[in-house]
Amino acid sequence: MTDAYRIEALLDLVDETRTAKPDQSQQLAVVGLAERRGRGFWPTNAGWIVLGDRGRAFDAR
Repeated sequence: MTDAYRIEALLDLVDETRTAKPDQSQQLAVVGLAERRGRGFWPTNAGWIVLGDRGRAFDAR
């Protein structure tokens, strides 16, 4: 899983206009970049760091 692939998969999780793919989300969870929340996944702090400025608009803090 390359950095570009990880970023695309993370953006799939946080952007409402994109569709998250379960297999990619599971791979993000294995490497610690996402965690299961309810029926789906959400980025961990490490996931937000990987997204950097690209994910800033989606960070709910």
